[in-house]
Amino acid sequence: MGASAERWFGVGRSLAADPAKAGAEACREALGGRRAGLLVVFASLTHATREMAEAVHAEAGGDVLMIGCSTSGEFTPDGRGAGVVVNALGGYDVSVRAVPHDSVDLYEAGIRAASCLDDIDAENRVVLLLGDGRSGDQQEMVRGAYTVAGALVPLVGGCAGDNVTQTGTFHFFSDGTEVQLLPNAVLGAALGSPVPFGIGAAHGWRRVGEPMVVSRSENGIIHELDGEPALDVYLRRTGGAPELANDPDAFLQFATVRPLGLARRTGEDIRVIFQADPETRSIFGLADTPEGAMVWFMEADTDGLVDAAPTAASAAIEGVGSEALGLLVFDCCVRSIALGADGTDLAASRLRDAIKPTPYGGFYSNGEIIRKTQAKGMHHLTVVALAFG
Repeated sequence: MGASAERWFGVGRSLAADPAKAGAEACREALGGRRAGLLVVFASLTHATREMAEAVHAEAGGDVLMIGCSTSGEFTPDGRGAGVVVNALGGYDVSVRAVPHDSVDLYEAGIRAASCLDDIDAENRVVLLLGDGRSGDQQEMVRGAYTVAGALVPLVGGCAGDNVTQTGTFHFFSDGTEVQLLPNAVLGAALGSPVPFGIGAAHGWRRVGEPMVVSRSENGIIHELDGEPALDVYLRRTGGAPELANDPDAFLQFATVRPLGLARRTGEDIRVIFQADPETRSIFGLADTPEGAMVWFMEADTDGLVDAAPTAASAAIEGVGSEALGLLVFDCCVRSIALGADGTDLAASRLRDAIKPTPYGGFYSNGEIIRKTQAKGMHHLTVVALAFG
């Protein structure tokens, strides 16, 4: 879809109990009477219905490009809650793709989702990805998308959420015709603009203790750390009780806020540990932790975690090189667990104050995506922001 002369970004939010009503209200507010080129929709699991997606699409005229996903909560400058957030954009070159769950493997899904980039011929381009945190190693999806985008076109986005229920996610899609509700899918939107896009990321975690080598791993499973069974090392170094390994729920609550940091040239990529196998003495992460990699245990205080959101958003705005029209913000759902309700609200307040009056819409995700120079792809316990100029 070709860009018009004037670019704009609008955000709408509704907490109405009826999903369709919430979708229409949020879309109407985001549009403000304007004609959108792309809708990006975030909806809580209670509102992630076909009726909601169709109401959003109809409110925008019934022929607009649309991508979106279910969440573990959404937010705008007006606050957070369970409902619908619609982000509307105009004046940008846009193309979209949808890849249904299990139609191909994740690597091929990334290739197909990013192929929308082939339709965009602009000085500045970016690929927005909405993956699925419940469909295996999403790093494979990012790797596939990178084969299309290359080093010069950034990839940014997040993985759909399910309100931390581990039940599955939903995606909303339209290529301008019918509306689709797709479980556990991968979506891509390529955007082009005459001015740069800004991207920022921050997590607020820091290394603690001595580094370890991942001496044996496979996909997201870490079998050994420093030549010892990974579960034994993990529990010993974190002070976890041995019986945690036999209680999946208790281990999940313990481990999600005690992540590993994967060494990178510019810092660490955070890897959430969410499951243990007491028989094989292995631990499971939400993304690949390669064999031979160096990792640390990570810790954070409240201020460090709270400041990640304004830090990422401010960096994205700086990257635009002019006054930002708006932002999309992807914040890890586990960060809200680590922060608690008060800390999460404080992070939202600092984000709003740091970038006001710039509008933004965001959601709590099951994994954050940023692939650009010196940033490799999938992240966890991280905030990623995309700014539009």
